[in-house]
Amino acid sequence: MVEKKLCMGCMENKGSARVCPNCGYVENTPSLPSYIIPGTVIHERYLVGKLLNANGQGATYIAYDTAVSCKVLLNEYMPEGLCVRVKGKPTISVNYNNLAQYKALMAEYTELNKSLAKMRSLSSHLSPTLDLFSENNTTYAVYEYIDGVRLVDYLKENAGELSWSEVSAMFPPLFTTLSLVHNAGVIHRGISPDTIYVTDKGELKLTDFCISAVRTANTELKNEIFSGYAAPEQYSAASRQGTWTDVYGICAVLYRILTGSKPDAANIRMERDNLYTPQELNPNIPKHVSDVIMRGMHIVGDERIQTITELVTALFDQPAVGIGQTQTITISRNGIYENQGYQPYDESNGYYDDEYDDYDDEYDDYDDETEVEGSDEENSTLDKIKIPVIIGVLLVAIILVIIVILMKLFTADDTNRLRETYSSNESSVSDNIVDITEEETEETEKAKAENKMPDLIGQKYEDIKSKIEEKYKIKISADFEYNADYQDGLIFWQETEKGKKIKEGQTIKIKVSKGAEKVEVPDFDGMKFDEYVELLDELKIEYTEVSEINEDFENDYVTKVSPKPGKEINLTEGETLTVYYAKNPEKTEAPTDAPTEPPAPEPETEAPTEPEPETQAPEPEESKPEIIME
Repeated sequence: MVEKKLCMGCMENKGSARVCPNCGYVENTPSLPSYIIPGTVIHERYLVGKLLNANGQGATYIAYDTAVSCKVLLNEYMPEGLCVRVKGKPTISVNYNNLAQYKALMAEYTELNKSLAKMRSLSSHLSPTLDLFSENNTTYAVYEYIDGVRLVDYLKENAGELSWSEVSAMFPPLFTTLSLVHNAGVIHRGISPDTIYVTDKGELKLTDFCISAVRTANTELKNEIFSGYAAPEQYSAASRQGTWTDVYGICAVLYRILTGSKPDAANIRMERDNLYTPQELNPNIPKHVSDVIMRGMHIVGDERIQTITELVTALFDQPAVGIGQTQTITISRNGIYENQGYQPYDESNGYYDDEYDDYDDEYDDYDDETEVEGSDEENSTLDKIKIPVIIGVLLVAIILVIIVILMKLFTADDTNRLRETYSSNESSVSDNIVDITEEETEETEKAKAENKMPDLIGQKYEDIKSKIEEKYKIKISADFEYNADYQDGLIFWQETEKGKKIKEGQTIKIKVSKGAEKVEVPDFDGMKFDEYVELLDELKIEYTEVSEINEDFENDYVTKVSPKPGKEINLTEGETLTVYYAKNPEKTEAPTDAPTEPPAPEPETEAPTEPEPETQAPEPEESKPEIIME
């Protein structure tokens, strides 16, 4: 089969060579035990190669699709800290205490890739999901293999930066793709020169989509935040994210490309914002482009450009007319207004239009039959119109202000709900966990103001007890019970339902989970005794230890357990697990004694027949080194 001749480093045919002539990968190169061994076949279809990269969500490998004979990228869901690899196998082992969290994040991972799969035919500037399947206690996503280089490497090959004319030609298709992604409810959160690829055809492709927890600080997973390109809200799990988060990222990428300098990290800018504008670093950048990029990178999310459509409109529409500038209205020879905002060509602005030779710098109404500017008749007409128009505009403005104030007074709650709905539609997945220890949500603030009971279900008891008691002036009485549906320490029942009125000093009864009463015995393969019992302590499994001589195992490694892995232990009935580990005798005495035994008879054969004084006895020992040397 051709698969047997494939290089595990590049999935190209290497023939019988041990060192791949295409990429230099050496056959049978040792791999990290935490990841899939190269050469493993997954789903009876995908031949897995070397590890390409890994983050808090999982690992990505180069792979070969044997069904269609092509290279692909295989991404394995394997959240760091929530699971481990079974030694020598592709199977994932999940700590029971992390099982609920593991499943919840895997559901988000699955939904993300389902959304990407649906966009497979919508855009060629996206790396879509080609296949999605569950196996080995986890989920895999298969992506198209891209023949190209990362944008960061492409810039190194092009003097570190590109001109605005080059950018304005390359990026529009990517903007369209990103807008389609947002319309599907997916937020990338990791847009950077490392996640945008330039293909061999010079096209841009957006890659490396991840679940929200990976691209947000202070979450349950190890985060992957691209410094300089991540938005400020990504540095706090309590902040609201949306399409404006990706607007920040793409504008930061434009900043880097046009200036050759990576922008300051958002968390640093929040403390002290000294970011230069793009035009300050590169005077060749059009001023309106520089201004739009800075608006797209505003520290405050609500004051930032909100959508990709708004960003594109601002970048590619006519430059806005500022104070002290002259607005030019160009008119075609048939009298139709065209290209408002552009001026005829001169060396200072670079715009050119050889068809327009009649324009006016002050008025929007132009009469192409009148050649005398500022005539009495024209001024008289304008004077008559100006005052009523100004008065009308002021009246409309006043009415609008009154309406806005009334709406804020009477419909504030509805507005908040609409904003929350909009946010959830724009996000790939709503936040599953509400952490009120970081910052109170609007709902909790409202409940507090109205003396209504907040929702405690699913919250960690230790984190919220003192905060809730202090803020609502109530007492919380907790009972601890086994509950397989909730992790250890999470609240699963509250006496007073959410939204009901509560009084200061009232005692609220709750129930806190102690985890499941039946726990599955974990696998011990490749684990030392200390490592295994630490895992048992986390699972609250009582155990007894037994050391034994077992030459098949190194000292201190677990040899077997009783009951066997996979069996359940009932924590409420006092069941214990017996853990056997190797304690083999040391074999250091035999080698050290061996050299001294052979010389022992030598002195007897060389000893004289006549009796010798005892003081001469050491002579044979002095000859021992010579015997050893021989």
